[in-house]
Amino acid sequence: MKKILITRTDRIGDVVLSTPVFKSLKNSFPSISISVLVRPYTKDIVTNNPNIDEVIIYDPEGEHRTIRGLLKLAKEIREKGFDTALILFLNFKVGLLTYLSGIPRRIGPAAKLAQIFLTDRIKQHRSKVDKHETDYNLELTEILGVKPIRQSEIYIPDEITKKVNVFFSELLTHNSQLITPIVGIHPGSGGSARNWKFERYIELADKVIEKTGAAVFVTGGPGEEELLDKIIGSIKGKAVKYISYDGVKELASVIKKFNVMVGPSTGPIHIATAVGTPVVSIYCPIFVCQPKRWGPIGEKDIALMPDVPFCKKCIFEKCKYYDCMDRISVDRVFEEVEKRLLRP
Repeated sequence: MKKILITRTDRIGDVVLSTPVFKSLKNSFPSISISVLVRPYTKDIVTNNPNIDEVIIYDPEGEHRTIRGLLKLAKEIREKGFDTALILFLNFKVGLLTYLSGIPRRIGPAAKLAQIFLTDRIKQHRSKVDKHETDYNLELTEILGVKPIRQSEIYIPDEITKKVNVFFSELLTHNSQLITPIVGIHPGSGGSARNWKFERYIELADKVIEKTGAAVFVTGGPGEEELLDKIIGSIKGKAVKYISYDGVKELASVIKKFNVMVGPSTGPIHIATAVGTPVVSIYCPIFVCQPKRWGPIGEKDIALMPDVPFCKKCIFEKCKYYDCMDRISVDRVFEEVEKRLLRP
């Protein structure tokens, strides 16, 4: 094995949880050339990574939406001469792409119809949630003799770090209290799982400011402006709003400044772990969404769930435990935040 293509073509958090594969492969085979296939909006997670030699963009909603576009990309990949493909997230189009690219060995999970495109099918039952997503990803490398390193990572270039340092310096000029510890709150979830009510995040922010004197940053992505304005406008103390208009790298650099990050099951929580910021995360009891598979993986991270039985999906008012998310109290989340502020 000299040249491998690793594909991960879903969401931000999924790609972050795949980054241990790159480090593990490069550590086990230092001379190997690693290319990574991702979607346009996740490329910032993998660029500048010293374990990756090339990033290839797959745009299924744009340039590669049609069979003509897919064939064009397959031709480009074929010309690169890969001997192995490692498909971490398998669907029909990605399986077909690696097949059309003429990659001799194609490794992936033995799931769905798309497994017909694989030469090496690894039996996994991810819907049974018997391990973490990171460990499912690393499991696919075992057939290659890779020694796993269970550590996610995002590399931030110096120019982004300098830009964020200037941003914080300017804030400090007008807000001297930002010298204190910073607690980041990311209240949006992108609809990937059940979440706390936004009022709980407001209560938490008020309590953090009142009890610890920490500064509060409320973060969000494009499209979450209304949610953030609603929260910022209701917090009694001073809070800073940050929207990640300038991409994942800059968001990661901002999160790296936080002493603690709070949020639901969403990509920025995993970004926090990747840059070394301790996480207090809020998870729902839907079985396939549980932290056993999707929780943050840092040593100082914790995932909190309501004390109710698991369910297949939320049926809202029809459920006798509704709204179970209210059972995760503000006091409980604050307790975990305070622990991490006192013992960083």
